[in-house]
Amino acid sequence: MVNAGHVYSEYATNFLQDADSKSNTHHVVEFDRNTTRFRVEEIVNPREIRHAGKFVVRLDERWCDCRKFQKIHLPCSHVIAACKHAHHDFNMYISPHYRLDVIMKVYENLFGKLRHEEYWPPYQGPQVWPHPTTKRNERGRPKSSRIRTEMDIKEGRQSRKCSYCRTEGHTRNHCPTNPALR
Repeated sequence: MVNAGHVYSEYATNFLQDADSKSNTHHVVEFDRNTTRFRVEEIVNPREIRHAGKFVVRLDERWCDCRKFQKIHLPCSHVIAACKHAHHDFNMYISPHYRLDVIMKVYENLFGKLRHEEYWPPYQGPQVWPHPTTKRNERGRPKSSRIRTEMDIKEGRQSRKCSYCRTEGHTRNHCPTNPALR
């Protein structure tokens, strides 16, 4: 991607293209160039189900009401609409972590080999032990905490059949015809 001349990651490029196309359906109602605060309204097609939203954008604080701008550090469609209205370049609000040259620097240094455990320095921190009541030390299936109702009670109790000889009255572990028990 770097050799092809791309500047940002594929995720950032796709997100910015979507946000840029959405910003064309927004209208900046109020703005203050001194504090770079804008109120952006979404113009929604009457055939669509969703409601038009009104969002406040503060470019100097890198803040938008939709919270996408703060969450993923990429300009949302409201920020791009405000930047277009104020003739700002919205690329200055893209986090440098999405730049390919920054991503490539992560892989420049080699990871050192991890030494054998014998060479590790002794641990001086506090010892952490599990609480005995939360520790599960019983074997087998845990007890069910389900409250039984009359719906759970079987009407007719069927007698058990042996899975080896298919006769009633005993189980496979006590089957007289099972050669493994002789």
